[in-house]
Amino acid sequence: MKFVKKIKLLMLGIFIGITSLGAQENLDKGNLTQEQQKLMQEQRNLIKTNREAFKASLTAEQLAILENAKLSKEERRNALVLSFTETQKNLLKENKVKVNRLKEQFKATLTREQRQQLRTRFKTRRGEDRNELRESVRRDRKKRGKHNNGG
Repeated sequence: MKFVKKIKLLMLGIFIGITSLGAQENLDKGNLTQEQQKLMQEQRNLIKTNREAFKASLTAEQLAILENAKLSKEERRNALVLSFTETQKNLLKENKVKVNRLKEQFKATLTREQRQQLRTRFKTRRGEDRNELRESVRRDRKKRGKHNNGG
């Protein structure tokens, strides 16, 4: 059972690494230095290459698991993870290390303002600002309700 958990954590780490790169892409290109833009492009290229290499390593049985519409997304992912060969596991692990290394290089180049910009966008994505929006919508609905009932 520990083996399955390790594989799941590995896959989760890879997906988190890939999605965190999306946050970096949200920085305004005009605010990035040439070096930062180059690092971002390297990350994109590395992820693309890694993804293609991994897809090429999938067996016919693994592809069948991915195409099985009878399974939920989670069931497909779990079945796929269980079917990974040692080579595929090593490939995922190496890919994660490479992406994390580039990600850390990118983070080291960020200025204080760029870090703040990323934090602000991340908070918005997580929904902290959305809660404020929800509250204002609720207040507006209550006001409209009072006007409709009173008039």
